[in-house]
Amino acid sequence: MKKLITCFAVAALLSGCGGTRTHDIADVTKAETIILMKASGQKAIHSLSVTGSGGLDGNAEITLILNGGPYKTEALSGSVSFQWGGDWYSDEAEIRYSPTSVTGGNLKLRYAFNN
Repeated sequence: MKKLITCFAVAALLSGCGGTRTHDIADVTKAETIILMKASGQKAIHSLSVTGSGGLDGNAEITLILNGGPYKTEALSGSVSFQWGGDWYSDEAEIRYSPTSVTGGNLKLRYAFNN
């Protein structure tokens, strides 16, 4: 029951006025800095939700940056599934992906800026 409620809550967060967008990590073996932007025409942002999914052969770390420093961090390995959400008052978000021993796989981010 708890998982079902969590799934509905995440779905509600991801259905903000800007719609859900995606970003695929092009090459999971290489570090990447990702700048997520709100959709054009969106008003003032009040929250951000990010869901990561995929699979990695090896280990990596992904970090959401706030005010120049780490805000939320996930260690990634094997089957990947994580969710970040909460208050956010900026029109963009920086995410840093850092593989340490990744030899292959895939990683997709789904995100929504909510107004």
